Amino acid sequence: MIAPRLEWLLPEPLLDPPAFAGFGRPVATLLARRGFGDEAALHAFLEAGESSLHDVSLMADADVALARIERALDAGERIAIWGDYDADGMTAVAVWAIALRAVGAEAARHVPSRLADGYGLSRSGLEQLAAAGVGLVITCDCGIVSVEEVEVARQLGMDVIVTDHHLPSGALPRALAVVDPQRPDCEYPDPDLTGAGIAYKMAAALVAGRGAVVADLAGIAAIGTIADMAPMTGESRAIVRLGLDELARSQRAGLRALLARAAEQPQRPTARDLAFGVAPRINAAGRIDDAELAISLLLEEDPVAAERIADELEEVHRRRRDLTVAAVEVANRLAAGNPGSGPIAIRDDEWAPGIVGLVAGRLADSLARPVAVAARVGEELRGSVRGPRDFHVAAALEACAALLSKRGGHAGAGGFSLPASGWNAFAAAWTQLPRPYPPDPNRNPERAGLLAVDLVLPAAHLGWTLADEIDRLAPFGPAHVEPILAVTGLQVVEARRVGGAGEHLMIRLRRGAETFDAIAFGTPLDRPTPEPETWLDLVGTLERDEFQGEPRLRLRTLDYADAASSPLAARRLATPPTVAIAVDPVAVG
Repeated sequence: MIAPRLEWLLPEPLLDPPAFAGFGRPVATLLARRGFGDEAALHAFLEAGESSLHDVSLMADADVALARIERALDAGERIAIWGDYDADGMTAVAVWAIALRAVGAEAARHVPSRLADGYGLSRSGLEQLAAAGVGLVITCDCGIVSVEEVEVARQLGMDVIVTDHHLPSGALPRALAVVDPQRPDCEYPDPDLTGAGIAYKMAAALVAGRGAVVADLAGIAAIGTIADMAPMTGESRAIVRLGLDELARSQRAGLRALLARAAEQPQRPTARDLAFGVAPRINAAGRIDDAELAISLLLEEDPVAAERIADELEEVHRRRRDLTVAAVEVANRLAAGNPGSGPIAIRDDEWAPGIVGLVAGRLADSLARPVAVAARVGEELRGSVRGPRDFHVAAALEACAALLSKRGGHAGAGGFSLPASGWNAFAAAWTQLPRPYPPDPNRNPERAGLLAVDLVLPAAHLGWTLADEIDRLAPFGPAHVEPILAVTGLQVVEARRVGGAGEHLMIRLRRGAETFDAIAFGTPLDRPTPEPETWLDLVGTLERDEFQGEPRLRLRTLDYADAASSPLAARRLATPPTVAIAVDPVAVG
């Protein structure tokens, strides 16, 4: 008897969901659970696009910033774009570079080295720009906490426009303009834009104001938006929808070369492709190499050069992947010495500083705990934090501010640095922070091993109609996740291990006279393999696949259990088990 590996959190049955045009009962049930009550709200969500975008002038200081850029363009003043070395920051730099080029300015680009410089503005970098004749610096995805560095820029005779989406810490920098929807006095309707999203809104307004037309701004901004895990609602959803359409038809050689290596169907890229294929490759450059490698690919228009740069980036991505696998293995052993559910702080000075965020993310996901991971760079430690939804990372770092030389972030992720000698004090303070954070007596901390199900379905509903309806809800991401289905009424035909080390499980299932495939990636080797002819309940997502050139559907399986021991057993209709399972074992719910 195979029991579930995870705890399935089944939704309460919804007996009478509202009807939505073009959607059957299963997806109508899902939409009702996600808060859609009428056709108008659903239509606005599904069709998010240009008309969903707010006027950028509603953002504090946006008009001031655009007017200053206009003056720089008219005067032929040298402009520099200062970015960050993650995918959000790099794509924001690329958006500005393309937009400024379209209106006649070739901007200087400065992205600090993760290893040599660290995050944000620096005196040395600003001095280099001033020496090169730069009069205006536009920051991307950074700058909101760079109070001292902005003063340095002013002393050097440069104006600074800060564009950022991170939380301010204390006083705002005395920049010419501070464009950040998170600043306390900003009443912009959508505060959840990423650095790339803000760059897109500002750059698009600049281009339109000068009567220019340019492609790929939304496409590149969509990459950064997804990479930084923006909620797939509001303007971020609109930017991603516009961007995916742009990427599908883009003629920019660098984007085409990148999609050829990172997307399952390069002519029809999806949000999943951007999240799991494109963004990790761009991030790899900033993590263990030079961010300029990825930025140059995003900008490249020559096909030969694009292929060469894309191949180089692919090799960097492979090295980053190998480093991450090795580091996560060590990190899991270190984390095992920290029982409980509170925050964890771990450090290994052998790790590349560029992968500590990935390590923190893997541990936070598997343990459902806040995780701070650090590595040494000279006399300094640089770290990243990831946390579950009940733990506000930026607020938690602020609580430790007295122990840190730099910190910043947002709700789910952040970064910090501190002197190496201060690690023990920081680790002690960090691990004493409560959960949830900030404290909330009405909220319970998340737990590991939980699998939230969106929809319970009889196998009879699996098919192209359901797949098409779910596709209409895309793109998926935070605040609008891909629906997780619990499916019953499937009988095992065969199950076998696949992959180099047998780490994946392929299951062929029978539904009446039809067969249906499921794939469970990363199935532990000690997990029992289902026997032929047994009835199985599975939880996963419905995905399109291709086999020998023919389209097919399969279930990307997150967990499975024998029907008799499944959490769905209690929901089956009160009829003999074999009949109930084979015909219609459970109502949609």
